Amino acid sequence: MTSKHLQRGALNGGVIAMLIGAMALGALLIYSAASGYELPFWPAMAVIAVNVVAAGRLVWTVIQAKKRR
Repeated sequence: MTSKHLQRGALNGGVIAMLIGAMALGALLIYSAASGYELPFWPAMAVIAVNVVAAGRLVWTVIQAKKRR
């Protein structure tokens, strides 16, 4: 990815937070499947909360950007 894409906002903080949250949830699911234990409740809730907040922030950013145009 070139710096031109980064300057246009193709990869902003909201998208990065969503990717990190999705990777963390995926890691928890893989750990659960590999170990045979149930998915740890509180870490899963924390990851879900981060994803919800990041999605809300991303939607808010898009709405604000559309208003500025």
